Amino acid sequence: MPDFPSDPSPPPGRPSAEVIREFADRGMLWLFEDPANVGDLLRILDPGAAGLLDFSRAVRVNRSLVPADLQKKESDVIFSVPVATERVEGPRGVWVYLHLEHQSKRDDEMPLRFLLSMGELWEAQRRAWLDRGTPVQDRVLCGVIPIVLYTGEGRWEGPLRLLDLVEIPSALERFVPDWEILFLNLKRTSPEDLVRFTTAVGWALRVLQEERSSFDRFERAVLDALGHLEELEPERVGQWIRTVWYVLLLAFHRRAGDEYNELETRIREGAAHSKFFDPREAEAMAVTMAQECEARGEARGERRATLKALERVLSSRLGRTPAEYARALSVADTETLERWFEEALAGTPIEELGIPREHPVKDQ
Repeated sequence: MPDFPSDPSPPPGRPSAEVIREFADRGMLWLFEDPANVGDLLRILDPGAAGLLDFSRAVRVNRSLVPADLQKKESDVIFSVPVATERVEGPRGVWVYLHLEHQSKRDDEMPLRFLLSMGELWEAQRRAWLDRGTPVQDRVLCGVIPIVLYTGEGRWEGPLRLLDLVEIPSALERFVPDWEILFLNLKRTSPEDLVRFTTAVGWALRVLQEERSSFDRFERAVLDALGHLEELEPERVGQWIRTVWYVLLLAFHRRAGDEYNELETRIREGAAHSKFFDPREAEAMAVTMAQECEARGEARGERRATLKALERVLSSRLGRTPAEYARALSVADTETLERWFEEALAGTPIEELGIPREHPVKDQ
């Protein structure tokens, strides 16, 4: 076991009211609260590394060990995962820390952030050794596998090596810490690569790829996901529940009116015919989404006000009505509109806001 505190066991597959309400910011992190989903993400990125680890015994690392400034930047999902015992030589197992970064726009300080969080993890482990009186010969640091999951629309051009942030003669580069960061640019990864293994998280990410697409493409991705989720092993029922909830909430927050109503019906029908079907879960979905639809009606006035404010800021900065953003603005939820508005108001370059463009034109 790790030498410092772990978070409580992950919550069951059903999302909390807070996750449902703030899905744009919390949905992806909630999906990866299940260590099996983190393991499947690693399998997509590096099957060999994933095969060496036993995610059935993964333990969530206490988030209080991560510095507050990193927490604010969504340095949120850290698990300690033992190496599969049958593949370890010698009497002692090895624990590896998986650090998942979910980003909606590029971060030029990413390598530095990883370095700082690694130091905090190792310092916590060192303090635990001292508190417990761990013999010196048993003080072995755990390795770290850093992962960046980028879900933004634009290109990622930020550095992924610490050396890229350091100005130093090439002859002295050997003194700069260096490690590999596993990187997945969701919107620029082929669908085939996401679903080459039948994993719950692969199909959840496949649906997320189409979040801004036409209704037909989004619906096809949803139905494909529901069909292929039936290929999961029976013991993966927890991942199935979490993924179906994720897809349902994604539809709720990305599709309005009749589009969502049709998708909800198709998702619930597909779930009802699944080998994983649980009537209690189906009832919870129906009741929860009915409540959320009612709340959405009350929030429409707030959304309209936020949309108008964002449109005014974009028009002011572009010198014209931003017609190329019309579709993206029409389907975005209130939280997303608020984030775009705050960043646009603060002076973030418009091309870095992450607003998809229907018919790109040259900015003025």
